[in-house]
Amino acid sequence: MALGLWACGTVGRAHGLKGEFYLDLLPHGLDGLVGGERFFLERPGADEPQPVELARAGGTDRRPLVTLEGIASRDAATALHGAVILASSTGLDAGVDHYPVSDLLGARVVTGDRELGVVTEVLMNPAHDILQIDAPDGTRTLVPFVAELVEVDREHRLLTVREGLL
Repeated sequence: MALGLWACGTVGRAHGLKGEFYLDLLPHGLDGLVGGERFFLERPGADEPQPVELARAGGTDRRPLVTLEGIASRDAATALHGAVILASSTGLDAGVDHYPVSDLLGARVVTGDRELGVVTEVLMNPAHDILQIDAPDGTRTLVPFVAELVEVDREHRLLTVREGLL
């Protein structure tokens, strides 16, 4: 089974002159940063996340300072601004209450007997994640990703939204 990718945070402001930057944490991002075994960088517009080596993670739990291998200048760190750091490990996948974004993207979504579309984006939010669902006709629906509203069938890559919500 392939390991999931867990969003840690977005590359924020560069710090100093040697490629270090602040990581703007996403929900559960610190868990991924601490528990990740492999890391990836997802840049806007890129087809797939690129593997990266985490050289250093310091700072504080609320405001981590991160350095990636091969990023050795302020300009190089600034060029990464807005990219997302993703983590992967068997320990992260073992969590029953969380789903890696990679498991959700492309999953079919239904409510009752009606097909809503597929998950095209998982929007990180401080309270809870939000699923962006796009239908073939271009209709876009946003649904809070909470257990009371959405049931996940990982085996069939199917999400069921509570009937009557939409």
